Amino acid sequence: MERRNSPRLRVSHPALYFTDIYPRPNVASTLDLSLGGTRIKIPHSLIAGERLEITIAIHPQAIKCRGKTIYVVWLEKGKMEAGIQFEELSTQDKLYLRQHLAYLAEQRGSSPLGHDETSA
Repeated sequence: MERRNSPRLRVSHPALYFTDIYPRPNVASTLDLSLGGTRIKIPHSLIAGERLEITIAIHPQAIKCRGKTIYVVWLEKGKMEAGIQFEELSTQDKLYLRQHLAYLAEQRGSSPLGHDETSA
């Protein structure tokens, strides 16, 4: 069983991503989020191992980072989801993300240190 370094929380935020292979902007939405990565719903295929730049809108700011596609799963009607591992996240964006996740965990009554979401 895989153990994560950071707990994931189910949360939906709009996102844009650019891949090294296809550098045009693509729209996505997060399905869950942690300090270590995110799972996104996407309209276009990614390839496991593919690197990308992703911007996630977390009101009132946006975080930007580079990441790596860990897996891709086909869903219904041509939609897909992909697990993204963050590789480069600025100190400022990491702090903002940490505060956002702690706030969400507190609002939901779960521990920000616990593994309350086990989805990839």
